[in-house]
Amino acid sequence: MFRIVRWIVVLFLFLLLASAAEASSLRDSGNSTKDSISHPQEIEASQILTEIEANQAVSYDNVSVSGNLDLSTLTGPVRQSVTITNSIILGPANFERVTFGDLMDFQGTTFKGNASFAKARFQGDANFGGVRFSGNTDFRFARFDSAVSFSLARFEGVVSFANSQFDGNAVFEGSNFDTDAKFDLVQFSRPVTFMGAVFSGDASITNSQFSGTTIFMDSSFKGDADFAGTQFVRDVIFRSSHFYGGSSFGLAGFGGFADFANVTFENAAFFAVAKFDDNAHFLDAKFNKDLVLESARIYNMQLDNATFGKNSTISLKDADFTRLVVPWSTIRDRLEFNGAAYLALVKNYKNLEWFNDADDCYYEYRQISQANEPLGWAKLADVIAWLSCGYGVRVSYTAFWCIFTPLFFGVVFWAGNGMKGFEQIGQRIPGRTKGIQKQRVSLIDAMYFSVAQFNSAQGPVNRYPVGFYRHLAMLEIILGWFFMMLFVVILVGIFIR
Repeated sequence: MFRIVRWIVVLFLFLLLASAAEASSLRDSGNSTKDSISHPQEIEASQILTEIEANQAVSYDNVSVSGNLDLSTLTGPVRQSVTITNSIILGPANFERVTFGDLMDFQGTTFKGNASFAKARFQGDANFGGVRFSGNTDFRFARFDSAVSFSLARFEGVVSFANSQFDGNAVFEGSNFDTDAKFDLVQFSRPVTFMGAVFSGDASITNSQFSGTTIFMDSSFKGDADFAGTQFVRDVIFRSSHFYGGSSFGLAGFGGFADFANVTFENAAFFAVAKFDDNAHFLDAKFNKDLVLESARIYNMQLDNATFGKNSTISLKDADFTRLVVPWSTIRDRLEFNGAAYLALVKNYKNLEWFNDADDCYYEYRQISQANEPLGWAKLADVIAWLSCGYGVRVSYTAFWCIFTPLFFGVVFWAGNGMKGFEQIGQRIPGRTKGIQKQRVSLIDAMYFSVAQFNSAQGPVNRYPVGFYRHLAMLEIILGWFFMMLFVVILVGIFIR
């Protein structure tokens, strides 16, 4: 029994010592890994240059590159792959005019100084995913023949891609531009995505061309965003993006579907002289300031459920639109006056079969026109058209006059005792006063006479206006013909449309 207990104790001590040794080994390994991460291997930039000149593939991970990394002095292209990942390049990096014939991979690397890839050419894939550019970055006139990724890259200084060309897919998803970003005169031949990108400074993307599907979904533009003159050949998606500064799409062209649904424009949204050849959706968009569509060419724009700020205005001056889907109630108090724009909207609403909106729009157009007219016959004619029939779109106005006029004249005839009743045995003599009764005509009889005069110009023969009231009876006949014909014309117009 004692021997068994002794072996159990020995076995327990053996296991305890083994566990302690393993824990010590793991701790040393962890410290070694931590040290390797905290203190990456240091190499000289000249070492990389030497390997490239010797046509050797460059492959480094978790290194610190000191010195001036300058490949612009190379006389020929870099035909081998260049991979420097999860590393730190301490000095300035100059890759101007360098041609990379194979993969270039800088994923996770930090450029502490300025980095220049101006006029560089990337014939293979280029990976700048997660790269951090601490200084200014220059990609002007660069050319990417294959796919390139700047996914989750961060540009802390000014970055310029002006005049660059992307012949493969380009990915800027989740990229952060801490200061100004310049993409002027850039050619994107294939799909490109800036989904979730954040532009903290001004974003200048002017006179560029996006030939493939373009995605700016969920992007944030905290400075001014300028897309003036840029051409989106295919679909472009800005859905759920946020423009904090000014946004300009003047002279921009949208050849495919333009999706601005749920986009927020904190400042003026400028689409003057823009051209929408396909559907443009601004569903649930929010315009806190002005929406400018002056001289825009619009095929089909939908502004369903769009909201506008308290003092927001909409300018449609000289705009040409085939179909503009937006309720009149949404824009009626915000539309800057322009006669052609109002009449174009009236036609648009009729094409949409929104006849009430068409009538309301035309009514407001005539009201503003009337207010701006100088005193004269034209203004008087407008006032008559307004009061009589609401410029031809308010049948209720005419119906009111058809009811009010005979009632009014009936009361006048009765109150002024301007009617007499008469009877002579054997004949009725409306033109003579002999035999006219002296008693006053009742209000009911006066009303009956007035309604008969208004509708048929023929009152009862034993009730006859006298004196001045004969002229009022003639006036009522004229008004009756006028209002009845006007009522029929307007009502027929409503029925046949």
